[in-house]
Amino acid sequence: MAWNVGQHSVLADRYELLTPLGRGGMGQVWEAEDRRLERRVAVKLLTEDTLAGHTRPDELARRFAREAAVTAGLRHPGVPAVYDAGTYEGGLFLVLELVEGRTLGDLMAEEGPLPLPWATGIAAQIAAVLAAAHERGLVHRDVKPQNVMVTGDGAVKVLDFGVAALIDQTAISRLTRTGQPVGTPAYMAPEQLRGRPTGPHTDLYALGCVLHEMLAGEPVFDGASPAELMQRQLEQAPAPLPRDDVPAALESLVRQLLEKDPARRPATARETYDRLLPHVVPPGPLGEIDIAGGSDLHVYSRVLVRLSGTADPQPGAAQSSGAAQSSSAAQASGGVRGTGGHRPAAVPDRSGVDAGTVPGRGAPVRHSPPEPYGIGWKVRHSLWMVPTLAFGAGTWLSFGYIAVRHRRSSWLIAAAVYLVLAVVAFVLIGSGPENDTDTVQTTVGMLLALLLWPAGIVHASWINATTRLHLLEHRASGPR
Repeated sequence: MAWNVGQHSVLADRYELLTPLGRGGMGQVWEAEDRRLERRVAVKLLTEDTLAGHTRPDELARRFAREAAVTAGLRHPGVPAVYDAGTYEGGLFLVLELVEGRTLGDLMAEEGPLPLPWATGIAAQIAAVLAAAHERGLVHRDVKPQNVMVTGDGAVKVLDFGVAALIDQTAISRLTRTGQPVGTPAYMAPEQLRGRPTGPHTDLYALGCVLHEMLAGEPVFDGASPAELMQRQLEQAPAPLPRDDVPAALESLVRQLLEKDPARRPATARETYDRLLPHVVPPGPLGEIDIAGGSDLHVYSRVLVRLSGTADPQPGAAQSSGAAQSSSAAQASGGVRGTGGHRPAAVPDRSGVDAGTVPGRGAPVRHSPPEPYGIGWKVRHSLWMVPTLAFGAGTWLSFGYIAVRHRRSSWLIAAAVYLVLAVVAFVLIGSGPENDTDTVQTTVGMLLALLLWPAGIVHASWINATTRLHLLEHRASGPR
């Protein structure tokens, strides 16, 4: 009979369970007290009930044991530290660093779409963690908002490497021999859903899903059933981001991360990090969380930034974020300080994570700031309206172009409607008797043609004013 764990249960004569933190596919998570060292920890339990309810309990136990070894071996400030692992009467347990903060999923549920600096800052930190894992031959395979913690310092912790597998193909084939993919369908790459070998590109697809969701406020794909969701993940193109403050380079990166073909995604997580970093600027407040550079993390990380000499000055960054920031805040790596301030958080690793200027240093600019959107940019990116403005029946050409360029079905439908109406107008005009312009069909055709012009101009002008259309940026490179 299974040993029932609950509040104040003690494991290994040391870890007293205090408060349940959650339950997932790998078991229960509790906040606990380490009586020996007098500190709070997180304890993950794989109970006999969980094992009994699994089709392959022996495999689940091996995965749980592997999580302890994998997470302990991946020593990175963006991954919770592993303190202990062992068995108890009711199953297995893993003792981890207790991360105080909120999951990215909860943060998005409260705030909706995140401001651009927050979204890119969080995504860049995830990319830094993935780069470190991939260099060690590890693939996470379950990157999703609920597996990302944002601490009170604005640092990111990537949780649950429990489904990580060695990139070595023999290890992957053993773990997937049942034919069942491991992960969460809304964030799983097409090759993962098909049960094909996974690799670093699989994590990059999931990162693209998370970044798209942070910017759009909703998942890339949804469905009434898991089967429908998986079908869309496999076949449907992602919709363009529904906001106009996303630079062309960032939108291009999101599209590339979400490519169905792994070969068309960025080559590495480090490349993804490098492409995200120029968009990381000091952000404004986010809910109850606000910028302040006085936490232990920020004080410590400033030294590393100065020693590395990789300061990344970005003129006007504070203004672009919508809030004036002090020079000390600009030094923080997208950090925050709020009600949940917590000392353990990610410090810049050897990749040189930094998001602002370092006072007193004249370090060269390593990354150019995001593309500006001035009057000249708007004029160049408004040329798609020329057929509409010049020809009353040419509106369909304008909408057809932006529909293909941005892969938006609503604009393709508009182009088809304008084309049909133009054809109908010309047919009506040409169907009347010769030398007779007073027939009903001719009159209707002429009125329709005259109305199409101003209607198309109004429609195109409204689209151009409310949507930032990127028409001239270079597309991402082809297969690598």
